[in-house]
Amino acid sequence: MIPAQSALLLLGVVGLLAAASRHPAARPLLTCCPLPFWCYTTPMALRTLGWLPADDAAWKALIALVLPVALVLLLLEMDWLAVKRLGPSALLAMLIGMGGIVLGGPLLLLLAGPHLPPEAWKGIGILAGTWTGGSANMVALQTILSSPQQVFAPLIVVDAVVTYGWMAILVACRGIAPRVNRWLGASDDATASMASTTSAARDALPWHTFAAAAGTAWLVAAGCRVLAFHLPRTALVGSPAAWTILLVTTTSLVLSAFAPMRRLGRAGARIGVPCLYVVLAALGAQANLSAMTSVPVWLAVGCGWVVFHAGCLLLGGRLLRLPLSVLATASQANVGGVISAPLVAATYGQELVPVGLVLAIGANAVGTYLGLGAAGLARWIVR
Repeated sequence: MIPAQSALLLLGVVGLLAAASRHPAARPLLTCCPLPFWCYTTPMALRTLGWLPADDAAWKALIALVLPVALVLLLLEMDWLAVKRLGPSALLAMLIGMGGIVLGGPLLLLLAGPHLPPEAWKGIGILAGTWTGGSANMVALQTILSSPQQVFAPLIVVDAVVTYGWMAILVACRGIAPRVNRWLGASDDATASMASTTSAARDALPWHTFAAAAGTAWLVAAGCRVLAFHLPRTALVGSPAAWTILLVTTTSLVLSAFAPMRRLGRAGARIGVPCLYVVLAALGAQANLSAMTSVPVWLAVGCGWVVFHAGCLLLGGRLLRLPLSVLATASQANVGGVISAPLVAATYGQELVPVGLVLAIGANAVGTYLGLGAAGLARWIVR
């Protein structure tokens, strides 16, 4: 059982951070690093100072209870038809970008491996899942791969620094788009046809829809948890908790193919994001600042990784004559996510905003599987 005081204390920390994030004075901090970063690092700092109890059992139990439910809530909204409507240019750019992420991490591990912890291959899988999906994939893969905190903690910093740094570069490249497009042999004329791809409206929903979404998520998570205890352990999926996350992810994506479930997902996503923040806080409460000593090496790996990803996109763009606007949107949908991809897309053209959003949502669906693939490849390389 979770000690009530520990759980309430952590929930209070997350609540205060969420409330503070809405204050105008917090905008500079959120511009530098997003709210998930603070949800992880604040409990880590409090634990290092001794202000949060080092009760690993409590935090692990909280993750085991909340994470499967959060994943169901976040994944039910997946709209496969919207992804299909994007057209070949956007999907090809996304696939090339994902390929650069999945292959780039293991290759960088060959160079930096001696300077990283022995289980750094798990970190490669986690970052690959994050940079082909998002934060939900990051926490899912941390559970699936049973990554130690000395590997996981630096990844939070690397994700924040590299993601926002890359976003700034992509925005800045807007000024040289005509010259890059001439080199690519491409034109932005075709992007206007993508404008019809839209996301679900975020209108008001009745309370019973939220209750139904929460109930559905709990039932799916409970069923997957029971089934997970009957599945075999492998080198990559080594515990019932890991199987639970994989089963929850797959089941949620199957259910999202049905319109009634997607309607529940619209409500569920609004509950799932705060749940994800709680999971990140529980992970942070298990770490301390000593786990951050390998951040410089991981930062070098992250920067080299994104350069490799960019090279793959440019090479693929030249071969397929894809414009920089589509390449940049697909890249940020990978490395960034649901919030930042539409922002980068808007820099290149308002018609690309829904494209960036749908690409990022689609990436969330497959990020966990791609992260597992990158982890397996990295493990094979360093053996």
